[in-house]
Amino acid sequence: HYFIQSNLSSCISENATIMVERDTSETKIKAVIWVELMDKRKQKITAGRPCDEVTAGELKDALCRKIGVTCEGAEAFAIWICSSLLQLQLKPSHYPTTLCDHWFDLLAQFATVTEQQAATDTPVIMLMRNVFYPLSQERILIKRDYQARYYLASEGIFNILSGRYPVEEELAFLLGAIQFKLEERNLEDYRQGTLLRIAEEILPWDVFRRRKLSPIFLDKRIRFHLKSLEATPPQLLDHVYMHQLYKQPCYRCAFFQGQTEVEGHRRDVLVRVGITWHNIFIWNIKTNKTLAEIENNDISTQLLKGYHDGNDESRGRVQLDLWLINFKEGARGEETPPPSVPVFSKQACMMQTMMERLNYESALHKSDAVSPTAAQTAPETDAGGIETKAGPSNLTSAQLVPEVNTTIGAKHVSRKENIRGFVMTDDGKIKKSTFRQTSSRSGSSADKYQA
Repeated sequence: HYFIQSNLSSCISENATIMVERDTSETKIKAVIWVELMDKRKQKITAGRPCDEVTAGELKDALCRKIGVTCEGAEAFAIWICSSLLQLQLKPSHYPTTLCDHWFDLLAQFATVTEQQAATDTPVIMLMRNVFYPLSQERILIKRDYQARYYLASEGIFNILSGRYPVEEELAFLLGAIQFKLEERNLEDYRQGTLLRIAEEILPWDVFRRRKLSPIFLDKRIRFHLKSLEATPPQLLDHVYMHQLYKQPCYRCAFFQGQTEVEGHRRDVLVRVGITWHNIFIWNIKTNKTLAEIENNDISTQLLKGYHDGNDESRGRVQLDLWLINFKEGARGEETPPPSVPVFSKQACMMQTMMERLNYESALHKSDAVSPTAAQTAPETDAGGIETKAGPSNLTSAQLVPEVNTTIGAKHVSRKENIRGFVMTDDGKIKKSTFRQTSSRSGSSADKYQA
């Protein structure tokens, strides 16, 4: 048996996610691939051939059939490989288990970690939202496919609680109240002023750090929003949750890690970069505060490979690529363009590829795309006046669907491509990489990075 365990905090359980069973009596290989879902459950998919010959597209199709997601709904999802150090969305032609086997080398190439950290990190195969799926189509999908809506809402809850989608305090209370009802908790079990006991389970972590909330105030705000939801049918609660997420311009971000120069800081600040069809967000990882929100129409981006910081030779040669955000003339209504924003990261090539892909996708879906402004102007009562296919609303238990055949056939699929940016050897394997530490550069003007 071959096991891979997960340590993606707050999301992935510690049980095995991949298992290969060899039937020596029949000299056959029976591959059992475990895929983690965003509701913390796992599903077993059986392949009729070695697991390293199963593509991400085949795995997703078999999984969606098993969990009851329609063919239309399956387009909203993709197979990911995730850990606490790196998350990668795979193309349908990629081989998930092969990439898991090379996870150590992928960390060396795309994550700023030490060799010791990489040695203890383990990946898990997950089903999550496809970052290229148009929002306009998703808004239609959640009215038709309650299973797809359930898993999209589960992922949204995780991103809210983990702080990936920073929200205002009052909206956090509303989303917490919706989650409270989705999980079918009984308010009678919590006396007045005792909801603080579960606050960490239904409120984002940065809400607590932003300000110390008194138990009475927190309890009062959650109960207020719970009362406002009394008229909402239970089967539409996840739709109401998604409706609130659609108002957030950071929804459906693709996340990357890096570091950038911030005024007032002598060293670079570790940041989380979020890229959507319309905006680029830069958040301080430590405080979760927004450092920059930039509209894609105002900028052009470029990739400068092999940036080297010569100010930190004591720690050895450090190679970080530079992703440069250049403002166009007239951006933000200013005559003089603002200074360029540099992001130093091993994932700079992935950010640039993401922008190029989104620009291409935006051209294809230009007539269907919904801007964040349009989403924000949607009526508050939209969820109550639509024809929505109702389904189970309980987020604490598995959604039961009829068991279907999820075995992947024995047909072999040749390997024709790898993730863009991988360093490959002549025989098609991922090239071994050397781990390098990050450097902390002294602050300076971003103009010097202008190409």
